[in-house]
Amino acid sequence: MEFLQLLLVLIAMIIIIAKPQKEKLAFGLVVVSWLFMAYLYIGHKSGALLTTINL
Repeated sequence: MEFLQLLLVLIAMIIIIAKPQKEKLAFGLVVVSWLFMAYLYIGHKSGALLTTINL
């Protein structure tokens, strides 16, 4: 999943370099990527059994 997130950021960078007038689209991709990363992190931490148990 990290590859997908980094790919979204790379696409946003390419859009900014190639077509600066599409800056809002690129920023939207970066925000979606950040939200996706946060969602996966929170889902992983709250759903994992071993993180709630002290070993």
